Amino acid sequence: MSAVAGTVRRSRGGEVYSMTLEVGSKNRVLALLKGRWLQCTVVAVLALTWWRGESWLSDLGRLDENAISAIQAAEAEASTKAILVPLTVDVIVGTNDTLERIFRKLELSVTDLATLRALPDIRRSLDRLYPGETLKFGVRDNQLVSLERQLSPSETLQVRRDENGFDSSVIVNPLEKNVRVGEATIKNSLFQAAGEAGLSDSLAMKITNIFRWDIDFVLDIQPGDRFRVIYEELSQDGTPLGEGDVLAVEFINQGTVYRAIRFAHDDEASESSEDGDFGYYTPDGRSLRKAFLRAPLEFTRVSSRFNLYRRHPVLNRMRAHRGVDYAAPTGTPVKAAGEGRVRFVGNKGGYGKVIEIQHANDVRTVYGHLSRFARGLRQGERVRQGEVIGYVGMTGLATGPHLHYEYLQSGIHKDPQKVPLPNDRPIPASRMAEFRTQAGPLLASLDAGRVTPALLAATTETDSTATSDRQPEKSAARGASL
Repeated sequence: MSAVAGTVRRSRGGEVYSMTLEVGSKNRVLALLKGRWLQCTVVAVLALTWWRGESWLSDLGRLDENAISAIQAAEAEASTKAILVPLTVDVIVGTNDTLERIFRKLELSVTDLATLRALPDIRRSLDRLYPGETLKFGVRDNQLVSLERQLSPSETLQVRRDENGFDSSVIVNPLEKNVRVGEATIKNSLFQAAGEAGLSDSLAMKITNIFRWDIDFVLDIQPGDRFRVIYEELSQDGTPLGEGDVLAVEFINQGTVYRAIRFAHDDEASESSEDGDFGYYTPDGRSLRKAFLRAPLEFTRVSSRFNLYRRHPVLNRMRAHRGVDYAAPTGTPVKAAGEGRVRFVGNKGGYGKVIEIQHANDVRTVYGHLSRFARGLRQGERVRQGEVIGYVGMTGLATGPHLHYEYLQSGIHKDPQKVPLPNDRPIPASRMAEFRTQAGPLLASLDAGRVTPALLAATTETDSTATSDRQPEKSAARGASL
């Protein structure tokens, strides 16, 4: 199609404007008109957007104000609830900690503690604490509202506060117990033999603790020694929990046979025993536990023995050495060799920091050159066998860190390594029939190397009796001044 030239004239304000168009086709004119309309449309949309924008901003501001108010109200409600919900404080019991000391650390009322201890059948569950265990305290406004303590793997003591005072209960989640027999022959060490027999290190440690007064498991163990142990295998709700108590054990050391039967203490014996409410006895009822530890610490070596004609390493002259020196690093815990009462604690001449304990039957033990004493240890205080009373040092006349340990009988020094140590209290005659009834199936199973039907029946009867007797216990103190 040929090009057509044309002039378009437009009049505005008396003036004439002209625009010359060269139209090659009708489509080119339409395209130009569409471009103009598109520009107008964009301008109109932008204008509308600007006009509506002010309204949107106003609506958004109102929404923000409402949201902020809602958030503030929610935060206020949460704060109110937080004030009402008690704070849970987990306390790990330290050495020599008491419940009173813990209450004072948490700034809780000792009056509340006295009220708790007055609850029926609860005092014993609170008074004896063990280092490393965890107590859970519920605290609100510096006031005790709850207390929880794991008494055993199957029992939990719970104390709650309400408007009438404190209420306590023991929650029982029974353990399933199966009696097992394990045995091994030692090639290198007890722990290696136990592991090869599928027994845990914990069970091996229990065996060493049972015989620690009769067998030195560092020096006395020889290849060919063997043991057989009857123990409980524990589970709870179908979940294995490992080994429980050792019921009976036989250990043959260099041809000498040692046997131990687990049996519940009477009340008097349990008060002084570090093992709690039970002990281990020979088949004829004698306690394996001696009245004194042979050595009151874990030592590296004996640096000086009992010698009445020794040359003193500091004074450089002949001076009787009426005790045994156990070399150990500074800070090693020193334990009371036996149950007794602290006769002296303080500084004394060449002994440096020293502790003296008076025991029954006119026996006295002395612990010298200590670096420090156990926290809170005082003259006149009663201590149990195995309780930490101080720590190794080199105070006084000492050339290196060690414990100087003396054993006196009626005021006369005896060699602590050789003096015959008396056994602890045997089973009283009034309970020997009960002990023999319990020990019979255990001894028969040790002889047979398996769980006999008699032992299975005895343990099943014991477990069912314990379950029926161990219902959730509840105690309450009402109307107390809190």
